[in-house]
Amino acid sequence: MISSRRTPGTSRRAHRAVTAARIIGVIALLATVLLPAALPQAAAGEPGAMPFLVVRVDSVSPDVVTTASGAAVTVTATVSNVGDRPVRDIVARLEQAPAVTSSAQLRTDLGGDTSQYSPVAPFITVTPELERGQEARFTLSYPLRSPTDPALGFTAPGVYPLLVNINGTPDYGAPARLDDARFLLPVAGLPPPAQAVDAVPGSGMDGVLAPDTSRPVQLTMIWPLADRPRLAPGVPGGSSPVRLMNDDLAGSLSPGGRLDTLLAAAEFATSPEVDPGGEVTRAMCLAVDPDLLVTVNAMTAGYVVSNSPDGLGTDSHPGTGQAAATGWLDRLRALAKRMCVAATPYAQADLDALSRVGDPGLSAFATQGATDLADQILGVTTTRGATLVGDGPLTDRVVDLLSAQGTGPGQTVAIAAADCTAQDSAGESPTADLTPRRVSPRVVTVPFDPTVGAALAGLGNDPGVPSYLDSSLDVPVHHDSAVARRQDAQGSMLWRGLHPETDPRSQILMPPMNWDLQPDDAQAVLTTLATTIHSGLAVPRPLPEVIADAAELAGQPKPPSATDATAQGRFDDAVIGQISDQVGRLWGLTAAMTTNEQTGLTGIAYTAPLREDMLRALSQALSPQARNGVAEQHLAVVGNTIDDLFHGVTIVNPGGSYTLATEHSPLPLALRNDLAVPIRVRLQVDAPPGMTVTDMGEQELPPGFLPLRVPIEVHFTQRVAVDVSLRTPDGLPLGEPVRLSVHSNAYGKVLFFITLCAAAVLVVLTGRRLWHRFRGEPDRADLDRPSPRRL
Repeated sequence: MISSRRTPGTSRRAHRAVTAARIIGVIALLATVLLPAALPQAAAGEPGAMPFLVVRVDSVSPDVVTTASGAAVTVTATVSNVGDRPVRDIVARLEQAPAVTSSAQLRTDLGGDTSQYSPVAPFITVTPELERGQEARFTLSYPLRSPTDPALGFTAPGVYPLLVNINGTPDYGAPARLDDARFLLPVAGLPPPAQAVDAVPGSGMDGVLAPDTSRPVQLTMIWPLADRPRLAPGVPGGSSPVRLMNDDLAGSLSPGGRLDTLLAAAEFATSPEVDPGGEVTRAMCLAVDPDLLVTVNAMTAGYVVSNSPDGLGTDSHPGTGQAAATGWLDRLRALAKRMCVAATPYAQADLDALSRVGDPGLSAFATQGATDLADQILGVTTTRGATLVGDGPLTDRVVDLLSAQGTGPGQTVAIAAADCTAQDSAGESPTADLTPRRVSPRVVTVPFDPTVGAALAGLGNDPGVPSYLDSSLDVPVHHDSAVARRQDAQGSMLWRGLHPETDPRSQILMPPMNWDLQPDDAQAVLTTLATTIHSGLAVPRPLPEVIADAAELAGQPKPPSATDATAQGRFDDAVIGQISDQVGRLWGLTAAMTTNEQTGLTGIAYTAPLREDMLRALSQALSPQARNGVAEQHLAVVGNTIDDLFHGVTIVNPGGSYTLATEHSPLPLALRNDLAVPIRVRLQVDAPPGMTVTDMGEQELPPGFLPLRVPIEVHFTQRVAVDVSLRTPDGLPLGEPVRLSVHSNAYGKVLFFITLCAAAVLVVLTGRRLWHRFRGEPDRADLDRPSPRRL
């Protein structure tokens, strides 16, 4: 029989269990109520810091609305769940903003506030739920004009910002706007509507609305062919084969590569079949980096690639791009014969940093010498008189550098970014002033719109923001899809042409030098260029015409507003000082070099690659964040090579001592030259007192060894130390000084007089004896001697 009576201990244990169960229940209830509030929520309004959904635009049709387009615009997009929880009730709608009225709005409408956007139509359901990592595709399509249906409602040509708005409800959150995607839709003309609408002023009988072409823009397009420096630093001229830091350039030159895509697009757009009237050809000008030409030309003869990951090591293996380099360079030479070609500064060197270096020879080569080099390799005469300032601003130092090049007013036209911010002093959204102006008696600047340049820089595989762009105009280009960025570029290119009231009526389209375009991007840009010209919105303006008109610009010079380079991408003073020191030593050494008659190699050509390395260290081709670090690494290698050149000319140390037999015995020496060219040297002998050294003057030391006999005169008899060193004619020390141990057997003037007196006494005594013998008288010196025996 089991008793039902509970002991006191059992009762207490049961009570504790019941209490624990109640506590757990309370905790669970509190978690149910409070946990959603504790977890991050998606608040209504703008997307939060923690992304849940990301939307990307996959296609826009048509990408440019013209009078021949369809009556509707279709946007295809994809939404992806990138958060840490499911999202339900995902909806989307298309919104639009008024047409852009200033160039600053080409950027500001693509970022920040969304108050300027209004819905085109109500939300549509994309998907009831999207789990983590899932995505859903949807389409938004609306007519351009409609009296009844939801429509975009365009009433005039222009550039219209559009926005794809995505809302949803994340787990533990409320319905909210989770992401948006913005892009520009250029409307170069309106086709007839699908349904009857009220007549638009200026439209034709069929409802077609054409753009105003009464004031076309004079348009110039710079088409860049450039690359980041690839040649390994610290290799003097005459070295064969050349060494590259990596073999990436081989892939870029091969079919489908970056440089092949750029060249192929220019070839196609300017071919007689596609451009029979030559309008696009006249509007375009190839901007070629001479450093790229030097590298590709060297690759055609065979090359090697460094084995080290940083490309600075000497161990190497054969490169694979010889055939690709040959084919690409031949195509470029053929294209250069039928269109404008201009050279960039060598290796896209930062001209402001180069001005801080303060070496006229290096500056002259980076600008004028680079153009001569391009002529030599391409076999054409490139366009003179224009300097592409590149990624940085036009500062007063850049103007001073360009003013020192050549003579005469209007010698150089600096193509640089205009000043533009999100708001002017009155709080209005400004348009970049593209009016040419003289900034010095010899320099005229022809600005380009930085907002358009930034839109072009956003294209392709590596979108970026140029350093010259004001931070107030920055937009998150990496958030946008390639299609959205392409729409922004096309809209920016067309904006000025669609606004005939905007002055001046001229524009230069300036992409980044290291443009990394997909074939679709290149096609879209050149198609937009052709559309702008063929529709009458623009007329081609060749670059030589830009230069000629700028040279005639009169007026009092007005210095540039930018007094210093921006902090972003600015080269450190340590880099500038290192280059200043290295280039000064290198010029001094080069001045002493002559020509190798056997190989034809000159001193200038022998040291030229090292000066080019210094320009490559100042290249704007690298990202602003990496420039200083890479420059320091490369300059360290170049500095070591320059030290090796100075130590390559030296005196051979005999390692023993010299013994001079007489006071006029010459001092034998051997000089060694490990350089590939002869060099003029002067011998400096630090002789002790009592030793006179004849100055041998300048000596031309050929590669190899050269024995010398230095005339000296010694007036003592002892062992002494003689210091001998080599210097250039200008006094730069070469190699290491050598200390020679010299032992002289010469007794000097005292021994000479003693010997002379002894000889005189000997002559006197000998003469005296002969005199006495001649007279038959005995010599007094013989009186103490015994008489000889008689036989």
